[in-house]
Amino acid sequence: MSPTAKIKKTVIFLTFGLLFLSASISCAADLTARPDIKGKDDGSIKFIYLTFDDGPLQGSYEISDAIEQEKIRINVFIVGSHVRHSTAMKEYFKLYENNSYIELGNHSFSHAHDSYALFYSKPELVYLDFLYNAEILKLKNKIARLPGRNMWRLKNKSIDDVKSGAKAADLLFSNGYTVFGWDLEWRHDPRTGAPVQTVDDMIYLIESLLTPKKTVTENHLVILCHDEMFRKSWEESRLRELI
Repeated sequence: MSPTAKIKKTVIFLTFGLLFLSASISCAADLTARPDIKGKDDGSIKFIYLTFDDGPLQGSYEISDAIEQEKIRINVFIVGSHVRHSTAMKEYFKLYENNSYIELGNHSFSHAHDSYALFYSKPELVYLDFLYNAEILKLKNKIARLPGRNMWRLKNKSIDDVKSGAKAADLLFSNGYTVFGWDLEWRHDPRTGAPVQTVDDMIYLIESLLTPKKTVTENHLVILCHDEMFRKSWEESRLRELI
């Protein structure tokens, strides 16, 4: 059986809302909400979470369109300064808000102004940046991802990729936020925004991470993408092909 066929037999796409509402991060609670899925949490079912950072940007429309057509749930982590950048970005944000398949998360207002060392040297200001973002966007949850950092603050897990940012993550968590990192990044060219790995590359990486239990939470795989990767029709097609 091909890698693609094996994954198609076992994968479920969910949003983080279901992930963190299940306190043990197990499949059991989610199965009860999905009458089309049979079986029990015996490790045979794999959960994949598609997440998108830095929106709204050019590419947000294509993501929303792809998700509407494929009818799967995703998480997008929003930057407030991008929403305020132009009328077009406001419209993209409204698309996300009105898409029932999309759950919005907090990715800070400023995105650190892309000066990460300075940003994380003042954890209290990082926290205020997230609070401001939640206020102006009227975010309905406390799901967060730190800009430029792969850090986790779950009920039973605390993981840092680097020291810088750890205090900010702790502060967010102590104030009720769940902070998510990622297990696998679908990388993109920083100049053009185009996806680097092919869809076949991603399928191979997904299988290699899920099979040997190399993810942060066993049988759960969080994939990071960025909105700017899907600005062109062929890029949206790649996203749909992966799904």
